[in-house]
Amino acid sequence: MKGSLRRLWVFLVLCIAVLSLSYPASALSPAQEYLLEGSYAVEQDGWTLVHLEGVPYRIGFQRGYLTAESASYLIISYLGPADDEYHRMSREIAGKYLWDRIPKEYQDELRGIAAGLRAKGYDWDVWDVLAANAWADQGLYEDAWEEDAESRCSAFIATGDATADGQIVMGHNTWCPYNEDFMYPIIYDVKPSKGFAFRYQGAGGTIWSGQDWYVNETGLMVTETSLENDATDPEGIPVIVRIRTAVQYADSIDDFLGIMLEGNNGAYPNQWLIGDAKTGEIASLQLGLHSWDLERTFNGFLYSSNHPSGVNFREEAACEEPDPMNYCYARYVRWGQLKEEWYGKVDAEIGKIMLADHYDTYLGIEKPSARTICGHKEIETADPSERKPSGAYDGKVTTSDMVLDGMSMWARWGHPCGEPFDAEKFMEDNPHWVDENDEFAIHGLRIFDSDTPNPWTLVENF
Repeated sequence: MKGSLRRLWVFLVLCIAVLSLSYPASALSPAQEYLLEGSYAVEQDGWTLVHLEGVPYRIGFQRGYLTAESASYLIISYLGPADDEYHRMSREIAGKYLWDRIPKEYQDELRGIAAGLRAKGYDWDVWDVLAANAWADQGLYEDAWEEDAESRCSAFIATGDATADGQIVMGHNTWCPYNEDFMYPIIYDVKPSKGFAFRYQGAGGTIWSGQDWYVNETGLMVTETSLENDATDPEGIPVIVRIRTAVQYADSIDDFLGIMLEGNNGAYPNQWLIGDAKTGEIASLQLGLHSWDLERTFNGFLYSSNHPSGVNFREEAACEEPDPMNYCYARYVRWGQLKEEWYGKVDAEIGKIMLADHYDTYLGIEKPSARTICGHKEIETADPSERKPSGAYDGKVTTSDMVLDGMSMWARWGHPCGEPFDAEKFMEDNPHWVDENDEFAIHGLRIFDSDTPNPWTLVENF
C-alpha cells in the first residue's frame, strides 16, 4: 500500500509538471510556417522518419516542432520534472559550462529546437534542450555524478573477404532500459545548408544520435558501443559537438579520426566502428582520453560489445580481467564465434541474423538472456535477481551500396529477434521493479510495449 501511494503521488506530480509545460499549440505565424517548409515526418513500421533541411535555426525549429512529444519525453526521462533538483542542476551545468563549448551553428540549432517546442505548446527552453542532449558530457562538470552504466550496445562492421560481395556491411543494436529510451524510434534525414546530408537514429529534439547510428551522403558509416573510463578533461570539446561535426563534415575515415581526436574531452568513452563506402575500408577506434587503440583494414570483421580489448585503452581505464559471466564480455566472446561462423558470407540478411542471436556463451545454451547479443535482461537466466526491463530494443543494418544509394538502411524497432515484450506480465512477475520505479517509468514501459515488436523495414528515400 505504501508503494502504491508513493507511485500515485509521483504520478500526480508528473501530471502537474507535464500539464504546466504543455499548452494547446496556437496557430503558426507566417514566419513559423516558413521555417517548416520542406520538412515533414512519416510513420513506417514503428519508426518516425523525419526530414529536415535548411540553415541551423530552421533545422532546429523543424526538429523541435515535428518531434515535440518525443523531445518532451526525453527531457523528463533524462532530467526529471521541471521542478526537480537534478533538472535544475542540469540546466545550470548546460548554461555555465557547456554553452560556450558549443559552436554557434549548433547553438542556433538548439535555439530553434526550443522555439519549435514552444510553437507546439511545450514550455521547455534552450537550457532544457541542451541539458537533455548533453547527458554524455555533463558528468564532467558534476561533482556527485552517478550514472547508471546501463546503456550498452552490440555492433559489427565487415568488409572485403569477410563479406559475401566485398562491400561493407554494418549493424548495431542498442541496449538500455525500455522505459528510459522508448522515445528513440526516430530516424532523421538532414540536409543542412553547410556540410553533407546525413541520417541518424535519435529521439525528439536531439542534434546527435546518442544511440550512435549514422551515415552520410559521402559514404561515411559510423556506429559504436560505449566503454567505461573515468579519465576526462573538462576543458575539452564535448562529444556531442565532435561526433555531430564528424558526421556532417567528414568524408573519410581520416577526417573522422581527426575531428574525434582533436580536443577530446574523454566523455562517453567508446569503441567507434567506422566505414568508408567509397573505398571499402573499415576501422575500429577504442577512444579513451589520452589513449586509444586504432585498427584499420580493407579485409576483415570488427565487432564491439562494450568490452575494451585494446591494450592502450585497458591500461588507461585500469581494466580488470574479464569475467565470463559479465554480459559485455560474454557478447564479445560470441561475436568472435559469429565472425568465424559467417566469415566470407556476411550480407545485410546475415547481419540481421547476428543481431538477433540468442546463444549464451556463459551457460553454453541457446536461450535469450542478459549475455546474448540480442539482449533480454527481463528474462535473465543465470541470476534472476538481476532481471530488468532492459536489453536490445532495436536493430539496424546497412551496406556500402545502400549508403551510397540514398543513405538507406534496414531497421527494426523492438527486439532484433522480433519477440514481443509484455510490460504487464513483467510487472506482475517482478513487483520489486514496480515498487522501485515511479509512474513515468511505468508509463514509458507501457509505451515501449505498445509500440513493439515490428518487422524489419527498409528505410530508403523519404
